[in-house]
Amino acid sequence: MARSDLVRSLLASWASGNESAFLMAANAIVDDERKKGHRLLAREFEDVLSDPRRPGARDALSLRPVPKGRDERPLLTLMKARWSFADLVHAPAVQAALDDLVAENERRGLLVTHALRPRQRLLLVGSSGTGKTATAHAIAAQLSLPVAAANLAALTSSYLGETARNIQSVVRFAESTPCVLVLDEFDALASERATPGDHGELRRVVATVLQVMDDVRGESLVVATSNHPQMLDSAVWRRFDDVIRLRNPDARAMRQLVALKLNGMLGPLDVSAWARRLKGASPADVELISTDALRHAVLDGAPFVTDEYLTFALARLRARRAAVRGATSSAAAGEEPAEE
Repeated sequence: MARSDLVRSLLASWASGNESAFLMAANAIVDDERKKGHRLLAREFEDVLSDPRRPGARDALSLRPVPKGRDERPLLTLMKARWSFADLVHAPAVQAALDDLVAENERRGLLVTHALRPRQRLLLVGSSGTGKTATAHAIAAQLSLPVAAANLAALTSSYLGETARNIQSVVRFAESTPCVLVLDEFDALASERATPGDHGELRRVVATVLQVMDDVRGESLVVATSNHPQMLDSAVWRRFDDVIRLRNPDARAMRQLVALKLNGMLGPLDVSAWARRLKGASPADVELISTDALRHAVLDGAPFVTDEYLTFALARLRARRAAVRGATSSAAAGEEPAEE
């Protein structure tokens, strides 16, 4: 629950019609909830405050129109960062590299005066669920930049040369609009050109990617992610200023992650025991399990999350994964789904 002084300030500013004071009090409540570990609630409050339908809502993230493809579908989505570094747990070496990247871009002006530029082309690699997209958002949050998430389905086109033109449009937008351009599943755009069956269009797309990555200018950062870095064209790697591999958390990081995700309702839980039990799980898995446990604890009116809630959430996740594997295996074998 928000502090009473913040609630009084919020209501007083609302009653007096003071928009700036109202937003200041509301943002203070958001910060207070986040410090208490109520990250989901804080994020919900932020979403309400930034709703463009609200009278007096903040300005649009960009005055430039978002580029569209031939079918008028937006090629990217512009949004506020959904995660910050406070929401994530990285290995010390990884966090140090990310902090260094952010520091360079925060002090861009100093580097420019010495004819230098900050690193602004980053490739994040790692298996699914290791937090690559969340890390890109955290970089944007740290730099107070919006996230421009490329729409892979809209970028790729069956029309000859259209995919290459779409890629150019997205990068040109980022050059003129300071943002963090996130290219998820980058291997789909820049896979090895020597693959069997290549009819020339793939080579054209990869050549365009190489060219635009070389020519990136402006204040934006380009963050590409890949679950399958072995598929990337060998020439692509040189276009990035840095490559960072994200891995599933080790024992130390797992303890930190479990404590972070259950913060505010941790109680007497044996975090070390759960870190051992969740060994090998991805950060995304821990997020799902923790959120499920928190949800049921809140609905039951429990003061904190117990072993029972986490055990139940873990069992639900395993059952869900088993159902997905079963459905995938049946589809691969050409089996019809069983009737109920």
